[in-house]
Amino acid sequence: MFETAKHKATLLQAFSDCFDPMRSDLGNVHPRMRQSRYITASILGVCRGYADSHQINEKIFNLLVDSVFEEVFRSESITMQSKTETWLQSDDKDFMTVYYEAKARTHSELDLSWLSEYAQASFKKARTLQHPL
Repeated sequence: MFETAKHKATLLQAFSDCFDPMRSDLGNVHPRMRQSRYITASILGVCRGYADSHQINEKIFNLLVDSVFEEVFRSESITMQSKTETWLQSDDKDFMTVYYEAKARTHSELDLSWLSEYAQASFKKARTLQHPL
C-alpha cells in the first residue's frame, strides 16, 4: 500500500507541476484541453511508461491513471477517461502515435517539461469567470 501511495504522489506532483501554468485560479485547465487527443494520449502514455519502469501491476496502474485524470480534469475526469478509452480502443492513429512517444519518453524519472511546453504553446491559460453578485 505504501508503494502505491508513493507512486501516486509522484505522478500527481509531476502532472500538477506540468499543467500548473495552464490552470485557472480554481485549478482548472482550459476546456479545449478536454478535446485534445495529444493531452490525453500523453497522460496515458506517461502513466504506462512510469508503471512499466516500476513494474506496477494493472490494478494499481488503473488506480494511478484514475488519480491523474482527476488531478488534471477535475469534475470531467470520468468523461475524459471514457474519451481516452474510446480513442485507445479504436486504435486512433494520432492518439496511438502520441501515446507510444510519451510512453517511450517516460522512465522512472518524470520530466514532463515537453508536455508542459506543448500545453502552454497550444492552449490559453484557463480563466476563472467572475460572476456579479
